Amino acid sequence: MKNLTNITEKIGFIIILSTIVLLNIYIGSNIKEPIWIIQAIISTFTLIYLIINKICKKKNLIIKSKIDIVVLLFMISTILPLLFNQYATFEGTCNFILKYWSVYGLYILVRNIVINEKRVNIVIQTVIITSLIPIIFGIDKFTFNRSEPFLDFINAVKIENNEGRMISTFGYANTLAAYLSLTIALSIGQFLKTNKLKKLLYAIYIIIAGITVILTQSKFVLALDAFLIFIFIIKGIVDKKISKKWIISGIVAVIVFFIYFFIAIQIDKPVEITETDKTLVIRGFEPNTDYEFKLNINAESDKEYDTFEISIVEVTRYFSEEVLTRTSFSSFEGDKILRFKTGNNVEHIEIRISNKLSQKIVINDLYINNEKYMLDYKIIPEELVRIFITFNFQNPSVVQRVDFWNDSLEIIKDNWLIGAGGNAWRVLYGQVQDYLYYAKEAHNYILEVWMSFGLLGLISYILILAITIKNGIGILKSKNKDVISILVGISIIVLHSFMDFGMSFLIIEMIFFMFIAIINQKDRKIVKNTGIIDSIGIVIFLIISVGNILGLLATVFQDKSTMMNNNIASWVSKYQYNKIIYLENNNLKDEEKIELIKRYIEKEKYQDQNVMYDIMSNQIIENIDNNKVNIEDIEFLVDVWKNVKPERKYDISIIQKRAEIMLDLAENLLDKSENIEIKNMAFEILEIIKEEYKENITAVLEYEKNSLGKAISKFKYEVYTNIYDDAVNLLEKQEK
Repeated sequence: MKNLTNITEKIGFIIILSTIVLLNIYIGSNIKEPIWIIQAIISTFTLIYLIINKICKKKNLIIKSKIDIVVLLFMISTILPLLFNQYATFEGTCNFILKYWSVYGLYILVRNIVINEKRVNIVIQTVIITSLIPIIFGIDKFTFNRSEPFLDFINAVKIENNEGRMISTFGYANTLAAYLSLTIALSIGQFLKTNKLKKLLYAIYIIIAGITVILTQSKFVLALDAFLIFIFIIKGIVDKKISKKWIISGIVAVIVFFIYFFIAIQIDKPVEITETDKTLVIRGFEPNTDYEFKLNINAESDKEYDTFEISIVEVTRYFSEEVLTRTSFSSFEGDKILRFKTGNNVEHIEIRISNKLSQKIVINDLYINNEKYMLDYKIIPEELVRIFITFNFQNPSVVQRVDFWNDSLEIIKDNWLIGAGGNAWRVLYGQVQDYLYYAKEAHNYILEVWMSFGLLGLISYILILAITIKNGIGILKSKNKDVISILVGISIIVLHSFMDFGMSFLIIEMIFFMFIAIINQKDRKIVKNTGIIDSIGIVIFLIISVGNILGLLATVFQDKSTMMNNNIASWVSKYQYNKIIYLENNNLKDEEKIELIKRYIEKEKYQDQNVMYDIMSNQIIENIDNNKVNIEDIEFLVDVWKNVKPERKYDISIIQKRAEIMLDLAENLLDKSENIEIKNMAFEILEIIKEEYKENITAVLEYEKNSLGKAISKFKYEVYTNIYDDAVNLLEKQEK
């Protein structure tokens, strides 16, 4: 029996290291085939590990101390929205349960297997070495760009252009920066305790990873890294690990850099434009203020007609745009004067240059209200300047995050106890937003946890951090450099998660909880037999393993046609969606079609709303024509419209389409049925249109907030008002 547990433990350690490698290859926050593979491997082996050790009568596999209790409570919180039927999206909740419990599987394996300093070191070194994979992919994109075919072959995340920022296979610069900050902290810890040859290797890694972080241009992470470096410097000075010559050299280097920086930002160069379109973004404008732009231009054109156009465009904090002034010209040399006045909600001004024939235009200088503005820099990269000059709390990305957080709190108001399940933000934020924006993440992990998993999730996560900090500080007294570096590294991850969505990535979640297990490895104070919990854990991981395997199979064997008619993983909404979209190909009876639509709406009531409403409404109308209408189907749709808000509060197209579907159904019910009960339901639908109009019309009229502009908003207002008027007229006829 002992040999069996030893073999299982060795295999488990290999699984842990292999997972770290796979995570660095298959990065990304979206569920896809490689992610299912990682989750299936971890959850299945955790199941096997628990069963074998249970058979071998090993105790306390899941609960060893307080930290294990709160981690387990956190994982239980992910299930509660499903158990209490409080989820916003069935698919998102199922995927989050499978993901978090797979993360929990890795936590359990690390807690039981990585229990000595040698294995901790191997894990740390594996994380550092494998982090070179995304670094190499990212650098390749900046230089030779030869990795795309390989990324396609292994089905990894493709690297897209992101305004000159380093994103690598993360697809998101800020999370890449946070992750590499963690690995840099780990490398510094290794650097401080190893021999000269390895010191050199770690120093090289720190420089490469540090440059990569700078190239991400992630301002908040760079600030955290500066704080990290400061901590290690102070620690090194106190421990006498850093000599005076290194301190002096560092101070001199910093002084030299800032001297270079302040000189460099005074030296500009002309902006030469040969492409068709070019946009120059300028920030820092006051609302309701007159401005004068004087642009010194050299434009060369071999045509007599106007081939160049310069537009001054105001972009508001709500992302609406307005052209304030423009000028067109052909060949020209001299100054162009453009005067304009900003609006109430100006966020920034864009100079948009249209070079219709891709000829040549050079902007030598720009003066704003007679003060020179630097458009480009001669001896310093603009990206580096941007890091420093835009680092402030009025930065639009910071301002918008505050909007996200306020909207998160609005969602939490209605879901504070149980939570709204996985992906709650994605399907609910559109109903509470104060202007039309699109954001897949809430950019704050604490709020996301509360929003998704309720009060238990929030409290248990805070306790995880509190217990880890307490145990970590206790270990710091022993001057364990591994734990110090891990603690600093995950502190950056946690602090960054307050401003961003790095914890949505499987790699960040798994490595975070893996290091939580390592920091708390010495804490094993609960000696009471928790065998019943181990047994329950086996049952749960059996379900999680089956779920992950089904998710993997559904992805691997999915129908590549437009039907994608796959029932292996029934919670994956795209399969059910495609069944409904292609109903005529399914040879279903009318009542089966309606039931299929109703099940989808019940589970995914905030997704594809108008598509589902339209199909179901048309099916009801068809059933009326064939004298097969079921009153319960109409009641279902009426009840949904009464209780489920539109997907997006400021998306006028969604609001208008919803009203059109309602009006069309109501008119058909009144025209084609003599049943009094059906007619009454038609009038209920008309009342819903009437009431929703009062709520929604503000969003239609606030053209700045819906990003459509005044002219289109006015047109949409007229169309929506006509629908409302038709509904009111039908109601008035009924009253007469």
